[in-house]
Amino acid sequence: MMREHSFTRVDEDAHPAAWVKCLDTLHAEPFYRDYKQRVVELLSPLPAGLYLELGSGVGTDALKLGARVIGVDRSATMCRESRRRGLSRVVVADADALPFRSELVDGCWADRTFQHLADPQRALSELARVMKPDARIVVVDPDYGTQVMDCPDPELARKVFDFRARHMLRNGTLASRMADLFSRGSLEDVSVERRTLTVRDPSSLDNVMGLRSWARTAAAHGALNQAEALRWEALYDALVDAERLRWAVDFVITSARKPPRSARRSG
Repeated sequence: MMREHSFTRVDEDAHPAAWVKCLDTLHAEPFYRDYKQRVVELLSPLPAGLYLELGSGVGTDALKLGARVIGVDRSATMCRESRRRGLSRVVVADADALPFRSELVDGCWADRTFQHLADPQRALSELARVMKPDARIVVVDPDYGTQVMDCPDPELARKVFDFRARHMLRNGTLASRMADLFSRGSLEDVSVERRTLTVRDPSSLDNVMGLRSWARTAAAHGALNQAEALRWEALYDALVDAERLRWAVDFVITSARKPPRSARRSG
């Protein structure tokens, strides 16, 4: 049982503008701003360079990079919005078939995109293909296998979090293995950094992440029974009322470099 997250089918959603708003909400959060700045530091963009963002969404990060950027997103809705906001180079395309020549860009990045991809290794190969020798790549994703919550029923929490990690997303725990994908893709100087997102505001969870609703969704798909879903919601509400809600998950920033042409010839 594997569900496609709504971010993989924005154009088919009855209210696609809601996903645009969701991205704007996330961009306003300090945690997201901070790790996005680290992505820029790792890329070290050249002002005259050309870069590629896979899963560029509404174009916010691309427009702030300080260099020319090609935005790639499978959603026409997102691409139209990013053009409206000023990102001139944006293409509707799938990650595993990028419509660009090889060795085109000086670097690339993907933020919370690989968790949704059907073939992450193929997408990584495509990104490496379009990168120039010695270019850098940075990939960020949450590792939903690291979720923790101060819950009176840890076994129920484990079931809910496992559903989120392994059934609500295609690759909910891939982030912890991204370095292995990089190494298999013949990338060099692989580095891994972790940042922990801690959320205590229930409105953030309900409006952006929907933590309270996960158990009901799991029950609808047979992963929990109805009594468990109702118990989860009751425990969640009690934590909110007592101002004791705390949920956390690790984000993993994986970066690497494409080998210089001379190194690839000698290998």
